Amino acid sequence: MTGRPAGRPLSRRHALRLAGAGLTGMLVGCGDDAARPAGDATLPTAGSGASPGSAGVLADRLAGYRSAFRFIRTNTMAYDDEAASARATVAMRVEMAAFLAWARDNGHPDIRPALPRVPAGEEYLLDPLLGNDESLDITPLSGARQPFGRLIPDAETVKSYPATRQAGFALTMLKMVLSRAEYARLVTDSPLVRAAGGKSIITIYPFSAPEPKGGDSYLVLLPGVRDAFRADPALRWLVANPGQAMSGENQRRLVEGGGTLYTTEGYRVVYIDSARAEDVPALVAGALYEALWTVRDG
Repeated sequence: MTGRPAGRPLSRRHALRLAGAGLTGMLVGCGDDAARPAGDATLPTAGSGASPGSAGVLADRLAGYRSAFRFIRTNTMAYDDEAASARATVAMRVEMAAFLAWARDNGHPDIRPALPRVPAGEEYLLDPLLGNDESLDITPLSGARQPFGRLIPDAETVKSYPATRQAGFALTMLKMVLSRAEYARLVTDSPLVRAAGGKSIITIYPFSAPEPKGGDSYLVLLPGVRDAFRADPALRWLVANPGQAMSGENQRRLVEGGGTLYTTEGYRVVYIDSARAEDVPALVAGALYEALWTVRDG
């Protein structure tokens, strides 16, 4: 287990200032124009400087999607609770069908021909999408004119578990509001994804929420990630080596890197705090967009 970060707490404003100064000794993938948007539960907007050209407008459009649906906090579920997992899967199917209906009018023109039309009660037809199946690259979904395309080119980031389905849901939301070229640059063809070589690169978890008694022990594996989120109440995401234990020195480097820490020992993982995003899929997607944009040139 590790202690709290050395020095001042992980302030996003302070971290960005340091990141912009061009610190050496680590790999920080920030584009010159990729300033991070201010505020805790907001998506990037056209005026935030967080996205290229019209991408900010389209991401802001995502903020217009309204729903009472919330991701289940996965630390409240036992990994072998099949009934709870099934309920979560059904709920995500239904919500995805509703979001797809919204996207037919509000999504990017590039993706609209690939959007399926799913009758009520047949949301299971979305399972290839929710599971990031390889068939997405060649076979249109039910009622679509074009293939949707895989969310991410690996079999680890999006799987059948509720937590990884949440990652897939957030990626789907981003893919709905970005052009195909911008999504490819941000996700499928990005250096971050290529460096991972098929390994999982997105972890969504209620890092800042208290661990329920007898609940999931996942955070035991990530003490440094947990401490980083809990040390900074404004932090919604961070990027670090998988399983990073984060010594005090690495905590300092995380601050200096604007929320990123990467060493030559391995690839990077984007960690998203679903609790700080209020378990709202659009806010989780906004945090993911922000993180991916910041490291897109890594």
